[in-house]
Amino acid sequence: MGNVIVVEGYSFTDENMAKQARTEAEGVRYVRARTDMSKPDQVFLVYHRLLAQKMFQTPIGYAYLKELQDYLKTMPGIHPEDIRPIPVARNLVVNDSRGIAEHWRRRLDKEQNKLRMSVVANFALAVSILLIFLITATSGETTILNYEKKLQDKYAQWEQQLTEREKAVREEEQELELEFDTVLDEDEEEELEGAGEG
Repeated sequence: MGNVIVVEGYSFTDENMAKQARTEAEGVRYVRARTDMSKPDQVFLVYHRLLAQKMFQTPIGYAYLKELQDYLKTMPGIHPEDIRPIPVARNLVVNDSRGIAEHWRRRLDKEQNKLRMSVVANFALAVSILLIFLITATSGETTILNYEKKLQDKYAQWEQQLTEREKAVREEEQELELEFDTVLDEDEEEELEGAGEG
């Protein structure tokens, strides 16, 4: 592709067309500075004079003419049928705007579908996470959330069991000592006493 020349946001590959666009941009600034937009009758005359003189032949000029035309269509007292349409030069290439609109509508639909799917997926994920927390909170199983409490309860239970066992062992020892004392016959008692004296 050749050299691209940008004028007022429009890109041109033809140098003569770019030069004409610059001239039209200056013309638009000149007309805009001298036109009182608060007077629809004046705008109407300027619009039709510009059309009659065929001053604008590039997108820059057409855009300004369209701006004036749209303004006139909103003014009371000016009948839409009195506003002449903008004649387009034969050498101006205009893309099919309906095709462009269709392309953008399809793209917008695709993006909206992606957004809907994303919202549904995020909602499902949030519900799943809430269910997991609910199940975790209500289950008796040890989890990261109730681990410390379960561990403390288990240690307290072990400590209680140990204390009970220790108490039972002491009681058993005391009973065995008492039985030991009562089970000795007289000979054994004398022998023990003799050993204790010697």
